[in-house]
Amino acid sequence: MVQVGVRAYMRGLVLAVVLILAACGTSSAPKAQSSFQPSATPTPIAATPMPTPNAGSPLTWAAPVRVDHPASISGRPVSGVSCHSSGFCAAAVNGDIVSSRNPAAGGWNDINVDGANSLYGVSCPSRDFCVAVDNVGNVVTSSNPTGGGEWWGVTNVDGSNSLSGVSCPTILLCVAVDQAGNAVISSDGWGSWTVTNVDSFKNLSGVSCPTSGMCVAVDYSGNVITSTNPAGGAAAWAVTNVVGPTALNGVTCTSGGFCVAVGNGGKVVTSSNPAGGPGTWTVANVDGSNFLTAASCPSSGLCVAVDGIGNVVTSSNPTGGAAAWKVTNVFGTAGLYGVSCPSSGLCLAVDELGNLVSSTNPIGGTAAWTLNAVAHSSYLTGVSCPTSGLCVAVDDAGNVVTSSNPTGGAAAWTVTHVGGSPDGLTGVSCPSISLCVAVSGGDVVTSTDPTGGAVAWRVTQVDAMAMYGVSCASTDLCVAVDNSGNVVTSTNPTGGAAAWKVTRVNGSNFMRGVSCPSIGFCVAVDDAGDVVTSSNPTGGAAAWSVTHVVGADLLNGVSCPSSDLCVAVDQHGNVVASTNPTGGATAWRVTHVDAHPMYGVTCPDSGLCVAVDYGGRVVTSNNPTAGAAAWKVTTLDARYLWLGVSCPSGGLCVVVGTEGNAVIGTPKA
Repeated sequence: MVQVGVRAYMRGLVLAVVLILAACGTSSAPKAQSSFQPSATPTPIAATPMPTPNAGSPLTWAAPVRVDHPASISGRPVSGVSCHSSGFCAAAVNGDIVSSRNPAAGGWNDINVDGANSLYGVSCPSRDFCVAVDNVGNVVTSSNPTGGGEWWGVTNVDGSNSLSGVSCPTILLCVAVDQAGNAVISSDGWGSWTVTNVDSFKNLSGVSCPTSGMCVAVDYSGNVITSTNPAGGAAAWAVTNVVGPTALNGVTCTSGGFCVAVGNGGKVVTSSNPAGGPGTWTVANVDGSNFLTAASCPSSGLCVAVDGIGNVVTSSNPTGGAAAWKVTNVFGTAGLYGVSCPSSGLCLAVDELGNLVSSTNPIGGTAAWTLNAVAHSSYLTGVSCPTSGLCVAVDDAGNVVTSSNPTGGAAAWTVTHVGGSPDGLTGVSCPSISLCVAVSGGDVVTSTDPTGGAVAWRVTQVDAMAMYGVSCASTDLCVAVDNSGNVVTSTNPTGGAAAWKVTRVNGSNFMRGVSCPSIGFCVAVDDAGDVVTSSNPTGGAAAWSVTHVVGADLLNGVSCPSSDLCVAVDQHGNVVASTNPTGGATAWRVTHVDAHPMYGVTCPDSGLCVAVDYGGRVVTSNNPTAGAAAWKVTTLDARYLWLGVSCPSGGLCVVVGTEGNAVIGTPKA
């Protein structure tokens, strides 16, 4: 219940901004960093103007190295795929969504979003919005599909009916269909859903809405069900039989009004006027007796269908009859159950064995299609390096990734699964080589021998809520923070559940990061722009003080090398710094330094701070309180999101992020 609430909160923040626009036209100790919790992207607030970066950077950054290797999802059926563009695709795999921002090259991220339920369709009107549907009447929605399980929310909208497909032409309109003849519609950005019975024949199998003014559904009785006003109630939908009793399994329509439905017996049914009645639809047998399962037409000049025995069936003249379609076997006899072509230069099909088949030339024959196993590509959500001889990163799949030689390349890192909550590990802090503490949901995951393999790690539930940041000043003090205003403290972190104490210090605010440079000083930050400080972290609620920093909002991480300097980062690209952290609101200064949201920061000393952002960049300063000109923005690799950073000293920094990548920073020669 807690996680669903968090997801709804995140979704609401982003949707509020998007709906307004539509209507108008990580935590750290000095040697320990970080937690990852994605935040909504709000309208920027006023702050010190961002300069053209011109500050000197003390570091040279190497190329990204994948240190957290992907695991295959082979053997699990993929039931649908949606590609907004060549830069984003998402597929439904049992109760998981696998997504990639570079689908032709791989790098798929696997997130469980719907427990043990089965997802039967997914639609992504943009790379930032996706809606999936399942077998028990749920819609599963996200405003950050690649951001982790906490970004997905499950809502029952259709009782126990099995939803079989969904299509969202925009983020404001989504139409799902079920096997009871209902269309389930949201026209307000997923805020509410209306169930309307539109097909007395029941068993709707698919839907395509190329625009908000046209939706076409199909059923297993050979009917197309069309509407030019999908939210207009049952009377706004018309049922037309176009292919006798033959089951239709899928449909695709272009924004120009051209539609292709596919069904059993190798049949395709085409129309350039889908709401015009039975005379406007033409039937052709293009695939023998095979059952066609899905189709995608990026234009009226290219259609790609797939069938249940591993064929793709393509045409550059879809209305040209059977002779205009070509059948190509691309992968043995495994059934293909989804296809999406965002353009004529990219098509992706998915099969019942967890594979993806892609082509940049869909009509080019068998040799033009490439088979790839879809692999889970983990997000490294945090990293902590107590020395240059040990770094420990954590990921969203419950793995720790360790190295005693962080600059030694991919082979120098070891991946170990240690468990935790389904949402993975969200932060880690290692005050020494003999203690590491990670957080995962309400669990702490501890080890006194971090490189000792899975048996060296222990999972202990200590909090009923979800924790997203942790900082250990020493082996005698660890402080974690959660999504409900609590600090979770221990003076004996490996002592089991009884050794941890949960204290409400900040209302119900979502605390995202914490930094404890000593056992006598800690600073936490939250999503409301508050800093929460204590000189006695284990002293109970009265020992903590909450200060709102004007101009700061959605603070994602904080690092304090001492009680005389703290630097936080926020969702607006601001650094929020103070040389007197307990001095009240006026002691904190907000400076805009980056055009992207920043997620983590570490300051090994007062002469170096390194932050990471959502745009593939690091933001560095050797004088962090000197204003905007003292910060330099450097792009590491814009393909990846950087979510955590740790610098045990000015001689080494380790940045971690999506697709299991790490980047090493070393001093300039």
